[in-house]
Amino acid sequence: MITNSSAIRHEDVPPRASALAESLRSFGYDLGTAIADLVDNSISAGAKRVWIDFHWAGKDSSIAITDDGGGMTEARLRDAMRLGSRHPGEARDSSDLGRFGLGLKTASFSQCRCVTVFTKKSRKHPILRRWDLDHLAKTDAWQVLLDGRADAAALCHRLGKLRSGTCVLWQHMDRIMRGCTDKRDAFIARCEQVERHLALVFHRMIEDEARLRLFVNERGVAPFDPFYPFFANQVLEDRKPHSPGGMVHIEPFVMPHESKLVDAEERKQAGDPKGWTERQGFYIYRQDRLLVPGSWLGFQDWRKDELHKLARIRISLPNTSDEDWQIDVTKSKARPPEHLREEIRRIGSEARSKAKRVYSFRGERIAGPGRTTIKHVWDQVPLHGTMHYRINREHPMVGALLTDSSTRKTVEAVLRLIEESIPISLIAYQVSESPQSSAAESEDTKEIRTMLREAWKALRGLGHSHANAIELISIAEPFNLHPALLQELKEQPPA
Repeated sequence: MITNSSAIRHEDVPPRASALAESLRSFGYDLGTAIADLVDNSISAGAKRVWIDFHWAGKDSSIAITDDGGGMTEARLRDAMRLGSRHPGEARDSSDLGRFGLGLKTASFSQCRCVTVFTKKSRKHPILRRWDLDHLAKTDAWQVLLDGRADAAALCHRLGKLRSGTCVLWQHMDRIMRGCTDKRDAFIARCEQVERHLALVFHRMIEDEARLRLFVNERGVAPFDPFYPFFANQVLEDRKPHSPGGMVHIEPFVMPHESKLVDAEERKQAGDPKGWTERQGFYIYRQDRLLVPGSWLGFQDWRKDELHKLARIRISLPNTSDEDWQIDVTKSKARPPEHLREEIRRIGSEARSKAKRVYSFRGERIAGPGRTTIKHVWDQVPLHGTMHYRINREHPMVGALLTDSSTRKTVEAVLRLIEESIPISLIAYQVSESPQSSAAESEDTKEIRTMLREAWKALRGLGHSHANAIELISIAEPFNLHPALLQELKEQPPA
């Protein structure tokens, strides 16, 4: 209808409900990012606990996300169900993880055709609203339903035990159930993938249980910190450049070579080294919530490869910098502003170079606080602008061989022969084709035990005490990777 009620002639052209609702399903969410978006809403509502319950019932399976936050009034619930409920530029509380006023709807629509929201405040009776895309398709009208499906209340049973809170229930999960309507194991596997995603995205928050606890099917989600506080090494100074959206905190790290992870807890925290290649890059956080989990942010010629897999750079942003960093609706993509790209590229380049040196020559190690320097077999030596590799004469076993004046020249000649005959090209090719395995996994235990005893005998022959010999051996490659064998030698030395 054309109207002349004001000085500007205009015509209202409302969007078709059925068509737009289907289009909103394609914003780029996967199951993990969609559920994380709903957890954001719970955190913004003051929740300390959030439960994600996967309910298997074949094609009628469902997922419920329940929190113990403050809940909503009926007017607030109505507004929360509205598309574009808040303006992206609107000022927000520092703890608010939202932005577009679309997350609840688009995240839900991306995974299911029916989303029901139950909420209550101060022990009051829950109220609800439901979006049903099948109903929108029939009516082509923006009608939010006031009743849930027959089984909806039972599936949101947790809410009844809480003083206040909200439950978002997904039903008719056509996209999630595609290919696994009769495969319970496939459904459970997706549940486990979500748990791993939440452990990474919210690790900074759930590290403090008083701040936030997440549960997936009753199991508490343990934080997964990609920077491993046990042994991450900050190799460059952190930077705090200012931006129109607020101060940005940039912290570059280089992880230790996998062969240096001796402690069982360190190895557990680090995870399978085969996955380290995918974990390199920039990690962008917003209000302690991880947005980008390892990316080189499109910098030219920077790829995720074996040589740079130890480089990780942490970038922390305030929630006032969304526009600067072009954070998208799914909160899984970000792009550095032009005025910071060069500085970020420079920091990344330095971290990549250092990581390449540590990976290419595992003998170089960045010493962390309170960590003992390992005596490596190989040293990296710059010569005429290129790197050469030399056997470390200070390694206990090598040093013991060189103490015998009658054989020193012969031993030295053999060492030089080995050094000049390293098949570097072949090694580089094999590394690029197949990632290195851990030395602790590849070496034969019987052989290591024999080497340990020979090293101990050599050091004892040089006048070292038993305790001192054990101490020297324990910080030498490859013995440092075998604490159980070291303990055995310590308790049962050769006769």
